[in-house]
Amino acid sequence: MSATADHTTPVEGFTGRFAWVDPHDLVIDPYNHRKHRTTEDGKDGTQPDTDLQASVDEFGVLTPLVLRPQSGENEGKLGIIFGQRRNNAALAAAKKAKAKKKPYRLVPAIIRDDLKNVDDTSLTVSFIENKHRTQATIRDDIDAVKQLSLMSIPKTRKTRHARAMGLKPADLGAATQAAKLSDQALADGIEADFNLIELAEFQEVESVKGALWNLERAKARDTRQGNTKRGNWKHALAELRAEKEHADKCNSLLKELAAAEIPSVDWKRNWTNTSTRPLADLLTSDGAPQTPETHQVCPGHAACIDTSEAEVIWLCTAWHRHGHALTPEAAKADKAQAGPNREAAKAERRLVIANNKAWRQAREVRYDFLTDLCAQPEASARVWPLILSAITGTSFAYANFVGRKRTDLTARFLGVKDPNEGRRQWDRVGDPFGTLIARTSPAHAWSLLLAHVAAAYELEHMYDAAWRDHVDPQVIAWLTFLEAEGYALSAIESETVARGRAQQEERAKRDQKAEQSGSEHSDSTEDAPVTEQHQEPVPAAA
Repeated sequence: MSATADHTTPVEGFTGRFAWVDPHDLVIDPYNHRKHRTTEDGKDGTQPDTDLQASVDEFGVLTPLVLRPQSGENEGKLGIIFGQRRNNAALAAAKKAKAKKKPYRLVPAIIRDDLKNVDDTSLTVSFIENKHRTQATIRDDIDAVKQLSLMSIPKTRKTRHARAMGLKPADLGAATQAAKLSDQALADGIEADFNLIELAEFQEVESVKGALWNLERAKARDTRQGNTKRGNWKHALAELRAEKEHADKCNSLLKELAAAEIPSVDWKRNWTNTSTRPLADLLTSDGAPQTPETHQVCPGHAACIDTSEAEVIWLCTAWHRHGHALTPEAAKADKAQAGPNREAAKAERRLVIANNKAWRQAREVRYDFLTDLCAQPEASARVWPLILSAITGTSFAYANFVGRKRTDLTARFLGVKDPNEGRRQWDRVGDPFGTLIARTSPAHAWSLLLAHVAAAYELEHMYDAAWRDHVDPQVIAWLTFLEAEGYALSAIESETVARGRAQQEERAKRDQKAEQSGSEHSDSTEDAPVTEQHQEPVPAAA
């Protein structure tokens, strides 16, 4: 009875046997498709990349090599038809194991006895295996890391798996965030050579206009400056996060207005001499200030979102038609001419608002840097002079800091909970960091003192308006110290330091000029000729 389509008999595709082999005993088959040559990116195509090597170091070769018996000068040996890169990774892992006097792993292999002396088929099989291998997509990789991060397994086991995948433990947590990137944003991030953590951070702000461009520029600056702490990236990310938070708040307020069925109009910087005015400029019929509550029955009742402050501004869209009067201040403003001085004052105010915001954003990045700095295993040569100068000096600012009895920033820089959290100033812990001091080795005692001194600098000198007008020399000294330690100054910090140094140079020139002027005056007085003065005779004593 002949076999029907439903009862066909499967057959083996080829003749082969499985074996565990020593990677040192193998040779490269002369018909292996992958040759030892340099690729366009300057790499040897037969050598394993970092990710493959990491997995082989941790778990050994997982996919069997395909081998065939050799003939000629290599008679009796097995040659690699495909799997050359895996075998080279196994050799490198074996070398590391031997250096540690540990056993190394054999590699799994399928031995194709049927291909001995069948060179044409061997070449074709090798070509097909290399040419038609399709790499998993980046999103596949991210999803796999995300799945691993969510698995309920011991941390050490999870870390081992991450290491085998060529990842750090921090990458596992980042995968969940990075997986939320849109396909286009993911492609853009990969094109920009963002790593997994950078992709996750990019996802947070991908909706912000210009986010990719700003992060690319920041990454390029870090690379150019050799900044391994990603300082420029962190500043750019902080600005983008603040911009997103601001935009989200504005959108949320707009949705609230829409839900309340309140008409909204576009915000303007200047409402003078327009038919629409903020309620703060208007009076009720009895001369009282207008409020959203008193005005809600007016047909012109509306609102806008102040996009600079992310707050609701209540308006009347036709104040004159609806019989409202201007406040005296608003009426005076309408009569005033919008001259250059007024516009300059407005521009100055906008600059102050923008720079205050930038200064506060830089502060958070600086705090994170200081936390990392205090966790370093060793202190640079700059740390002890800074500490000793601060605590042995006579600075009023340092004395004021000590008198505050604040420990929150010191605790943050040390990476511990504030021992005085929730306590009042007169109810402080007597020895707030006693436990930490007890378990800190003498070699690392500098970190406690640096955290203490850093808190003093930040609280006493780096307040919101520190960038304005006359720049305190201590601000310059502090930022200069941090920059020398590897901190990347933000734009506002760089501008402040430059302006402060210029002020110092100008002051030094004035002092030098005054000193020279005083010296010349003194010399002219000493060298002046003595003239005789007419003196009245002194009466004789009675």
